[in-house]
Amino acid sequence: MTLDSPDPDQGHSREWPSTPYSDEARLKDPPLEEACSIALIGDCTVACTYYPPANRPENHLLLRLHRVFPQQPCRIFNLARDGECAADFLAPERMAASLSPFPRLDVAFLRYGINDRKRYGVSACIEHLESLCCELRERYPAITLMIETGIWVDYPAHYLWDRNSRLAPLYDAVREFAYSRGFPLVDIFKVMAGETRRGNWDLRVRGLPTPDHLVVDDSFDDLFGQDPAYFTNIHPNSHCLSLIARLQVEKMQTAFGKRLPCS
Repeated sequence: MTLDSPDPDQGHSREWPSTPYSDEARLKDPPLEEACSIALIGDCTVACTYYPPANRPENHLLLRLHRVFPQQPCRIFNLARDGECAADFLAPERMAASLSPFPRLDVAFLRYGINDRKRYGVSACIEHLESLCCELRERYPAITLMIETGIWVDYPAHYLWDRNSRLAPLYDAVREFAYSRGFPLVDIFKVMAGETRRGNWDLRVRGLPTPDHLVVDDSFDDLFGQDPAYFTNIHPNSHCLSLIARLQVEKMQTAFGKRLPCS
């Protein structure tokens, strides 16, 4: 082929070869009745609508489950919503719209707290979380509920104010709730603190908490890296989503051994 000739391998029309990545990325969803059905329920730190679908929590978890539980089909549904708290999800119309498509759910990860804490306080947050667990158990008696704490921030280096001291009592209460009810706990708050102390602090997006000013990577760190305001955003970045997915898979391994539930 001369340099002057058309090159059909250029552009988006080229067929990708079969590789582990390309084969896994193109896997079709298994039938719902044959799969372990997993719901992610929570606030904006779970919804992560600032990322394309391939980089949202459900895909991070799905790909890791494929590695750990090969040949075991699963479906993951992200039912989270930006700005939401557990009390919002409990509204009959919201719950019906979210859960009616699913005759069965085998596992649900629940991550609420920041918005409940803001609107109602710690005690009410736990009451709402307990009510949500009861509602899910009523609808899906065989479901395994896994409770999650939320996002830790790297103050004072990468945050403007000590948010952790305000959130710590909330997550202490969430831990106590999970332990007292026998629910598995994914302690994101504690693990993020430990990761940061070991030097892995790059776990959140940058920029103001508005879509117009959000920066999802370190592109401008050389310009604003000394300004804590630049990092004062609570939302997880892709490094953090990967970390959380690993924690979730580890918790599922502990709970289920080598076989995912599929009731």
